[in-house]
Amino acid sequence: MTSPAEPASTDATQARQLTKPLRELVALALLAGNAVFLFVGLLRLISPNDYSSFTDRAGSAFFAFIGVEAVALPVVAVLLATHVSPVLPKAKLITQVALGEYAVSALLGTLTMLIWTVGRLAEAEVLDALLGVLTRFAWLMIFAAAAWVVYTIWRTLYYVPRPKPQPGVYGQPQPGWPQQQGGWPAPGQPGGQPAGGWPAPGQSAPGQPGGYPPAQFPGQYGQPSPPFQPAPQSAPPFPQSAPPFPQSAPPFPAAPQSAPPVNPASPSAPPAPPG
Repeated sequence: MTSPAEPASTDATQARQLTKPLRELVALALLAGNAVFLFVGLLRLISPNDYSSFTDRAGSAFFAFIGVEAVALPVVAVLLATHVSPVLPKAKLITQVALGEYAVSALLGTLTMLIWTVGRLAEAEVLDALLGVLTRFAWLMIFAAAAWVVYTIWRTLYYVPRPKPQPGVYGQPQPGWPQQQGGWPAPGQPGGQPAGGWPAPGQSAPGQPGGYPPAQFPGQYGQPSPPFQPAPQSAPPFPQSAPPFPQSAPPFPAAPQSAPPVNPASPSAPPAPPG
């Protein structure tokens, strides 16, 4: 006899209900911790001390930029935000922050690797430089795989391309305009050259009886110009000479005087009264 099937345990469901509200907090904590590790590694790189040279500090700081924490923490935060249902409301922000931390790690890690390699070769430590380069190159491959996962998620889910320019903008063809290489309509299309080319003066265009009429304007290319003819004169010519204008005009007559002027020396004037 077989025993009856036992009911599925609800422990997993209960655990999921407990941890679901904590996913966003955990993802943000992972990103914040990785940012702190990157900042501390940068301070150790640029802070001089009496115990190590700049080359030694660069060799140690490489594993702060391209190490276990720098590789694992951002990708785990992104997977928690996007690969567990339901997707977190801040999944886009978490993905962008993780991608930015990977960019900083790649820049500083490559720089410290080059500084350390050049320094060890300058000290004639060829074997140590070769082994160190192989180890760091392996870490770079692991780092690139994790960064590619985050980049693919961001590019597929959250990247918004720029809108293309609308038709009619300067430099764009108008709708309905016949397009061809060079911008001119092809032969046989409306507005373009007729099939077979333009006919010569006096010839017929292919497919059109009679062709194009000859040019109607005198002097056009291929047409003789008529001789010059003066315009007909419809009015008698203007007289060549006119009666001369009088050289002098009669003087303007003086205004008549109503009484003769008084002459004080005249003998007929009455004597002045005595004073």
